[in-house]
Amino acid sequence: MTKDQREAYKPEGAIYYDDGREERLLEFIQSHPNYKSMQGKPEIIMAAIDEYGHKHDFLMNVGWEKGKIVAEKLIPELRPDFMIELGGYVGYSALFFGSALKRARGRKYLSLEASPKFAAVAAALVELAGLDDVVEIIVGPCRDSLRQIRQTYPTGAVDVLFIDHAKIHYVNDLKLCEELSLVRPGTTVIADNVIWPGVPEYRAYVKEPIAGKIYRMQQEQKAQMTSLEDPSKEISLGNPYLTYDTTLIESWGPTGEPDGLEVSRCVKLESD
Repeated sequence: MTKDQREAYKPEGAIYYDDGREERLLEFIQSHPNYKSMQGKPEIIMAAIDEYGHKHDFLMNVGWEKGKIVAEKLIPELRPDFMIELGGYVGYSALFFGSALKRARGRKYLSLEASPKFAAVAAALVELAGLDDVVEIIVGPCRDSLRQIRQTYPTGAVDVLFIDHAKIHYVNDLKLCEELSLVRPGTTVIADNVIWPGVPEYRAYVKEPIAGKIYRMQQEQKAQMTSLEDPSKEISLGNPYLTYDTTLIESWGPTGEPDGLEVSRCVKLESD
């Protein structure tokens, strides 16, 4: 494993998002000396985003190192037609992976983002990059958006699911994707930040054998009765009969800290 030479972002800090930095990023790009050359060039836009992260404010992006693994290794290998990301933020991964999917002749990249402010920045950058024919920014609560996608694409499983939103929701939202059959055999799930800050519950889930998942589901069915009284605590049970072939790819985060991607291929639906 080698590290590309690209300037590290500023440290994360106690406050690291939603303090105006996202709007300042868009202003930085729109006033950038290279702005005219950015039209239709996602790689130049990403370089400007990285420049902002290095010189001005930390940004919650996947970063260049891990992004290259997905865009230059996994997407060309998997050749997805339909890809979804949970947690679009300012559009860095949508530019990186959407352009890779387009090169692989994929059809659609859906980027789910809860914040209208962040989604507006992402949409502006996607349009500037000339990727709005492939990349669609979907605004709203993640779980609502996933259910709507199931209605819009009733027969379409996701070829690649990229998870990079709030870490506490990784497992529950993957289980919802299983319930909706968005994830099924043939889907590859890529999870970011599995080393830093780490998502041990998620990594345990994709490795857990069927018997363990069934037992866990039985326990969670009891808790689900409580969740019905408070939708914010909704618990998804998933499909315990789905099995994953999972591996860790070690890399670095945008500030230079060791991090990695968990790449989990859904390989089988066992009969009950």
